[in-house]
Amino acid sequence: MKKLLLTLLFINVLCIQNSLAGGFKIGLQGQKQLGMGHTGVGFAQDAATIYFNPAGMSFVGSQLNASLFTLLPSTSFLESNTNSLTHAVNQVFIPFSFYGNLKLSKKVNFGLGVYTPFGSGVLYPNDWTGRYILRSIELQVIYFQPSLSYRFSDAFSIGGGLVYAAGHVDLRKDIPVQGAAFAETAHAKLYGKGNGVGFNIGTYIKTEKVHLGLTYHSRVNMKVDKGDAIFENIPTALASNFPKNNTFKAELPLPSEIALGTSFKISKRTRFAADINYTFWKSFDSLGFDYEVNTSTLSDAKSPRLYKNAISLKGGLQYNATKAIQLRAGAFYDQTPVADGYVAPELPDNNKVGLTCGATFKILERLHIDCSILYESVAKRTQKNKETGLEGTFQTKAFAPGVGVTYLLQKRTYKRKRY
Repeated sequence: MKKLLLTLLFINVLCIQNSLAGGFKIGLQGQKQLGMGHTGVGFAQDAATIYFNPAGMSFVGSQLNASLFTLLPSTSFLESNTNSLTHAVNQVFIPFSFYGNLKLSKKVNFGLGVYTPFGSGVLYPNDWTGRYILRSIELQVIYFQPSLSYRFSDAFSIGGGLVYAAGHVDLRKDIPVQGAAFAETAHAKLYGKGNGVGFNIGTYIKTEKVHLGLTYHSRVNMKVDKGDAIFENIPTALASNFPKNNTFKAELPLPSEIALGTSFKISKRTRFAADINYTFWKSFDSLGFDYEVNTSTLSDAKSPRLYKNAISLKGGLQYNATKAIQLRAGAFYDQTPVADGYVAPELPDNNKVGLTCGATFKILERLHIDCSILYESVAKRTQKNKETGLEGTFQTKAFAPGVGVTYLLQKRTYKRKRY
């Protein structure tokens, strides 16, 4: 039993980075884009196109764009055997993004994006039924993406960039043994830092009424070379099974993704945008890890994940209310990659839907304030985990207001009648 629990513990600390990248990811990569359902592959509005489609930089002027979000997730669990309801402790997370786009010439743009695509977590009460599987987890991953775009004509461009990902994860759980001193509960804490590299490429077509975009995000192999495993309140008789100063290493894939987007005018003041994303989660079929020190209860292992490829559909509207105010609204549907039998406390995931809205206020000719609000609901999912036996119904919701600022380094060149 102790061997199984330790195995699952190390699996959880590693796979949470991947889980949040897909099944539990809440897209917060741009204020304007989020206001329209997180669309942006085929609608280059500002420097955040560096993330959505780097080819769009050719149709965006030199500018700086910065955003902060307040992410407020809420998770509950109803245990099947006892009908006991557990609410995760409310937490606040602050994802951010910064983008800069600079025109080097009429044809070439350079951009830099720094953003946090994964930055959430969960904290359960001390006495909840799954405390030996998970007590808490906190994750933050930062992406650094320098990019270039080349504009072949007034209607067509290509772009691409390198991605360097760096992050950390902090996972804690109880161990089902009691310490000799004060009968304290034994704990395990795992802390690991990971990094990886990848790329993002895209094409963009712009006509008077219709824009089209196609982009590809490569697979990123996140590597944890020396994660720390810390055990507390372990009885002396069991100390040899929980070695001090132990470390682990592992490698896991963040899957590739392809996205197609479009936007077009519905009227003089209104534009509609839509994206479809397909993520190749099937590449994450198992997870292996290697410990520096093995014991009779802690050995190298590989765990099946059996993720499925997943699709997401997004749509949104932008209305130019005045020359100084833009209003937005959107919605999305996100399919879960987590297969039946593998739903776990760190990722109580299911298909999800979201509603968004937002606005831009042009305070000065070059200074704009952007804001957005997201509400996301994850459908209830009743499951029994094949490895831990935890059975019950999870439900998760999230609320995320955000605010940002855009500063234009040069005046816009479009005609005023277009707002």
